[in-house]
Amino acid sequence: MRKFATFAWILSGFLLAAPAWAAESDAISTYPAAFFADARPATANDMIGRVPGFNLDNGSGTRGFAGSGGNVLINGVRPAAKNDSLSSILSRIPAGNVERIEVIRGGAPGIDMQGQSVVANVILNANAADQLIVTTGITYIGSGSWHPNITAEYHGQSGAVRYELSAARTVNIWDDAPGNGFRTVTPPGGASVRDHASTYGVIQLGYTLHGGITAPLWGGEWANNLTLQSNGLGYGTEYDSAASSSHFDNTSHSRSGEFGSHWQGLLGTVNLETILLQRLNHNESGQTSNTPSGTSTFGSANDGGESIARATARYTLSPALGVEGGGEITWNFLDGHTSFVSNGVGVTLPNANVAVDELRGETFVNATWKIDPTLTLEAGTRLEFSRISENGDSHNSRDFFYPKPRLLLTWQADEPTQFRFRVEKYLSQLNFNDFVASSNLAGYGVAGGNASIRPYQSWQFEAAAERHFWGKGALVVSVLHEEIKDWRDYIPIGGGLDAPGNVDRATSDKLWIRGTIPLDVLGLKNGLFKPNLYWQTSDLIDPVTGEHRRVSGQRNISSYYTISQDLEDWKSTWSINWGTAFSNTNWRIAQIQRSSIHNSPYINFYWTYTPRPDLVLNFGAENFVPYRFQQQQYNFSAPRDVAGPPTVQDVRIRTTPRFYFNIRKTL
Repeated sequence: MRKFATFAWILSGFLLAAPAWAAESDAISTYPAAFFADARPATANDMIGRVPGFNLDNGSGTRGFAGSGGNVLINGVRPAAKNDSLSSILSRIPAGNVERIEVIRGGAPGIDMQGQSVVANVILNANAADQLIVTTGITYIGSGSWHPNITAEYHGQSGAVRYELSAARTVNIWDDAPGNGFRTVTPPGGASVRDHASTYGVIQLGYTLHGGITAPLWGGEWANNLTLQSNGLGYGTEYDSAASSSHFDNTSHSRSGEFGSHWQGLLGTVNLETILLQRLNHNESGQTSNTPSGTSTFGSANDGGESIARATARYTLSPALGVEGGGEITWNFLDGHTSFVSNGVGVTLPNANVAVDELRGETFVNATWKIDPTLTLEAGTRLEFSRISENGDSHNSRDFFYPKPRLLLTWQADEPTQFRFRVEKYLSQLNFNDFVASSNLAGYGVAGGNASIRPYQSWQFEAAAERHFWGKGALVVSVLHEEIKDWRDYIPIGGGLDAPGNVDRATSDKLWIRGTIPLDVLGLKNGLFKPNLYWQTSDLIDPVTGEHRRVSGQRNISSYYTISQDLEDWKSTWSINWGTAFSNTNWRIAQIQRSSIHNSPYINFYWTYTPRPDLVLNFGAENFVPYRFQQQQYNFSAPRDVAGPPTVQDVRIRTTPRFYFNIRKTL
């Protein structure tokens, strides 16, 4: 009874407690810099991670600007960048330069929501001190390798002009699944053969150079940024037994450059915003397989780019009603070339060499109406026109037109409780790499390109409930249903090959729970528990067998949790997070591949020590209780609808731990 009474008391506090955060209006919650003081944040990214009930979305990375944005603004403006992610941009903003963070839930007149239901707006101090910051550290991989990293960044201000410059040697975790284990191969009606399996390729190494300047211009603010990046990695798989061995090795190198220019200001009573963005990239990759049946090599090289011009005008008709409209023009291109050689003989693949470009225009209009103090309606539509042209192994030109209406209704039931209801016509963007032949020699082998693929469209129906409590606490529960047309999956294209293509109809459903729960009530002072989990299911007709199944690559569950605590006396913060089991499956013309994590959870530990405001030390141990990664392949001798029983390959890997140590010094 005592435990039940304690639970009832906690639940009543959740239901009844009013939030301690300040609200400028029913739609905007304000978190001043003092709100984050207990955590001693080093960057704006650290602060964003502490906003109750908010999850950073870096954006989709799709072509164009309108549909690819994340959910964070800086001084009310989305950065004019795409290659340079929001998390990277926020990590370059010192916490001392942040005055406050505003969170807009459900929309408000005069605020650009970037097509999101919730956005955070990072407001910077008008007069920030000049700072030189050096961060250096090292990453140790349990397999025995050490990888140093270093970043130098300068933030300065001269009058109303702000500028920044940074250069970095980067070390990124590209894939956390490599390690050592075994493989079992079972042919139809035959005996199983077991051998040793080893995979490598955890680390991606690279360089980044970034510069930015913001200055007053024509009564508004003009911001320019340039980012140059170079990355390379090697990864592969080896199978060894007493009888034979197989090697699958891969290399990848990429270079990219991005320039963005943004201006925003007032023309009379109209708020005008313009964006220019130019991106260029070059990618090369190579794959080699050596097996008892022979040797194969696959090579790929492509050049791509994107040019964007966008203008938006916003006008506030009244405190309760605001409208915006504008347009965007985008030009994209990809010039891709591939080659495949099997046992010394060149193999012709569909669409091995393709040049594709797209000219796209979009117009949009949107209105936000505060019907009464508790009810807000955001409604609008975008009209997209595009022409895609392909040359090379195929010649084709296609025109598309898509209307994309959107409706968002927000009900502020009381100060801590909000309900949101959204209906939207969503349009995906084509991945130009799908037009060109591809390979995964250790997986599905080779696949053709498809120059006739169409973007998938879906009607999205979403409902969300958000509740704030105990000052720093919040929970968000959302349900999303999608009715999808022309879903992208893999379809047969003849000659025993498949390629990315369209499946006529599909549905998808998702239940998502996330939030922040203070643990002071349980005796852990300044402690927080953050759940972030969703369940997802879907349905389509398999293009090979005609049977119902889930869409390829979709996880059945994603389940991550974090517990953290701020230790004032130790000037430290510790956190531990873990993820639980999941699986996903991909269906190809002659293969089913299932990847899963189970048994041991994925566990990480972090410790941050801030002895002085200008010095931060970070220690991290990721995957220090190595999890078991399993990949099962069901390989058929012919398309799945006509083939007999498959050969089953079962690979089980015990993954590799990683350890970090970084020092951040402000000079």
